[in-house]
Amino acid sequence: MMMKSAKVLLLFWSLFLPAPGSSATSADAAIAGQLFAAGNSEYQKGDYASAERYFSRILESGAESGAVYYNLGNAYFKQRKLGQAIYCWEKARQKMPGDRDTRENLELAGLLMVDRIETPADPMPLRVLTALPSLFTIEQESRLVIVLFVLANILLSVYLLARNSRRSFGALAASLVIGFLFVVFGCSLAWKIYQRDSQKSGIVIEQKVDVRSGPGPQNIAVFTIHEGIRVRVHRSAGGWYQISLPNGWNGWLPGNFVRIL
Repeated sequence: MMMKSAKVLLLFWSLFLPAPGSSATSADAAIAGQLFAAGNSEYQKGDYASAERYFSRILESGAESGAVYYNLGNAYFKQRKLGQAIYCWEKARQKMPGDRDTRENLELAGLLMVDRIETPADPMPLRVLTALPSLFTIEQESRLVIVLFVLANILLSVYLLARNSRRSFGALAASLVIGFLFVVFGCSLAWKIYQRDSQKSGIVIEQKVDVRSGPGPQNIAVFTIHEGIRVRVHRSAGGWYQISLPNGWNGWLPGNFVRIL
C-alpha cells in the first residue's frame, strides 16, 4: 500500500490556500501544512501511531481534505485498525471522487472484513444513479448541471435562429444530447442530495459489536457485527444509534462504536 506524499502535499495546499488578505487563515494553513509533512515523515519512518496523531490534529483543527483522510486511513490500517481505516478512506472518497488509490484501498479492506452481506442487485437505473455520484462531489456536479443547462439552451436558441438548415439540425441534435446529459446528471445530483440529507450512514469502528433490540445493554443481543461494516443510521437515543443493514436486519448499538460519514 503506497502512501501519497509529494503529489498529495500539492493537493493539500491547493485545498487550504487562504483567500488574499486573510493572515490568520494563512497561518492556520501553514501550521496544517507542517503537521501534514510531519505526519508523512513519521509514516515513512514506520511510526504509524505518531503519523496518526499528526493527521488527526489537522482534522481536529477544522481543516479537512481528502489527502489528510487518505493518509490517516493508511496510518490506521498499518496499526490494524480496520474500521477506522475504512471510515477515513470513505471520507477521502467523498472529497476525492474517482481517486484510484482510495478505491483500491477500500477494495483491499473489503477483502479483510469479517461480515459479508449478500444483497440483491439494484435495478439498472438505480445502479446508474448510484455510480455517477462516485465521479463528482455535490459541488462539482452542481456546476456541471448548470453548465449543461446553459449549453442546451444556447444550442436550442441557435437552432431556432439559424437559417442554415444543416447548421440548425446540428445545433438541435447537440442540444438534445446535452439536454439528455442534463437530465441524467440532474437526477444523479438529486439522488446524492437526498442521500446526504435523509440517509445517514456510518462505519462500525469497534472490532466486534452486539446489536441489541433496544437502546441499552439491558436489551437482548439480536446479532453481532464487526469493524468496517457500513450501516444505515436512523435515529439516536441515550447515546445509542438505531441502525440497519442492507439485508434488512436492524437494532441498536452504542454510538461511540460508529463513526458517522
